[in-house]
This record gives sequence, structure tokens and C-alpha cells, in this order.
Amino acid sequence: MSNENISQSPARQIEECIRSKWIGCFVALAAVVLSLVQAIVYGFVSPQDRSAGAIVFSVLAVVSFSGLSLFKKTSPLAPVALMVFDFLALLFFANKIVDYFSTEFFGEMSVAKFFGQKFAYWFSTLSFIITTLISFVAMYLPQNRELKVNNAGGESNEVKEV
Repeated sequence: MSNENISQSPARQIEECIRSKWIGCFVALAAVVLSLVQAIVYGFVSPQDRSAGAIVFSVLAVVSFSGLSLFKKTSPLAPVALMVFDFLALLFFANKIVDYFSTEFFGEMSVAKFFGQKFAYWFSTLSFIITTLISFVAMYLPQNRELKVNNAGGESNEVKEV
């Protein structure tokens, strides 16, 4: 770490980190948006089929990713936190919704019957699974990039993934 980074204000560090975001951050942002939407939509599921833990962990995924993404030192941990909280949300969701699906699909399961359910049920099921998968992929992608500077003081075209 250079002395220049230590002497920078937190606002300057956040601005620099936001400007250097790379593909992993944008993939994770898709999971963050879907996590927020799934927490809202899942709230419309019947109380007997709803788990408060799933909503709490979805919101924690959004908050933790947002907070950890602000600084370069913590941004590599942001998708890890996102994936862990999304996975926990999926587990809480599955634990509660399994009773609903076992009675609803007793005898046979079909795509038409699945999408024939109330919107909140089928959307929540798909979004919890997709969010966990997207956050898992984002965990392995680089979060930030850094431009290399030539000795002459000009920026080169090389991009280094951090």
C-alpha cells in the first residue's frame, strides 16, 4: 500500500473505488437488484409459507454488498458476503416453502402447474435460485481494475484486474 492511499480521505477512496469497478461488480449488481426485488415480492407470499429469515438475509445481502463494495480493500469480499447471505436466504426459503409445494404438487409436477401458481410463489422460487447462482458466479470475477501509469506520467492502455 502506498502512502498516497493512506493519506486519501474516505470520500476520495470511495470515489476511486467506484470508478474502478469491473465486470464482477456489475454481475453482482444484477444479483443485488434481484435480491431486493425478491425480498419485496416474497413479502406477498402467505404468512404461513413465508420465512422472515429469507427476507432478512436477502436484505443483508444487499446491505453487505453495498457497504463492502465502497472500498478497494473490502470490495473483493463483497461478492462473498452476497453469496453467503443469498445462499442462507435460499435455505430459509426452501425450509418454509417445501410444505406448500409438497401439498400443491402432490401427485404430479409440471411446468404449467408451477407457473399456474400465484406470481409471488413462482417468482420467489426462481429468484432465490437465480440470485444464489449469479452471486456465486460473481464471486469468481474480478471486482476492480487498475490502470497502469507509464514512467512519463501518461496512462497506458493496459488494464490490471485487482
